[in-house]
Amino acid sequence: MARPSMAGQRREEILDALEACILAKGIQATSLENIAEAAKVKRTILRHYIGNRDEIICALSERWTLKYSLQWQELLKWLPQNNRAEALIDSLFSTRTNEMVNSTIIGEAIFSEAKRLAPIKLHQQQIMQEFIQHLVSVLSIQFANADPKNVELVAYGIYSNYLMSESLLPLGMLDERYKLKQSSMLLSTTL
Repeated sequence: MARPSMAGQRREEILDALEACILAKGIQATSLENIAEAAKVKRTILRHYIGNRDEIICALSERWTLKYSLQWQELLKWLPQNNRAEALIDSLFSTRTNEMVNSTIIGEAIFSEAKRLAPIKLHQQQIMQEFIQHLVSVLSIQFANADPKNVELVAYGIYSNYLMSESLLPLGMLDERYKLKQSSMLLSTTL
């Protein structure tokens, strides 16, 4: 009887190790040796299951792109039928846990590689387009009489506020995050 493939499990272990390294050292200071040590494998295992450092970073970006998409699906299921836009904005700017702060740090580290690595740039564009698309959809339903161009502009404004808010999260700037939430609420009322 053949042994089951370890490829999927090893891949996840390697990506988990890269996340741990990003949190401990930052993405720029993380080497293949650091990743291998954190994954408790030899460096050759990294290359066998995923590839070089850049390929591992791109694989992590791909994993996070899927993660964001799944989070959107869950969030949209949770939203109430009435006042969906307000509930969505409230959820986007809600208080964050330490796990969410770590997620922000990892997400920003991946984003920092987008200029250098084309697959990550594509992933970041996909994440942004999905975010805007969901915002436009929710806003369009709640504000059915609004000009579609204005709906799109408001969606971009909320997205920008969200990105800024997430960047402030690791800094503990809660008052500023609250103001960005209020700004997003105000933007939605212009429709």
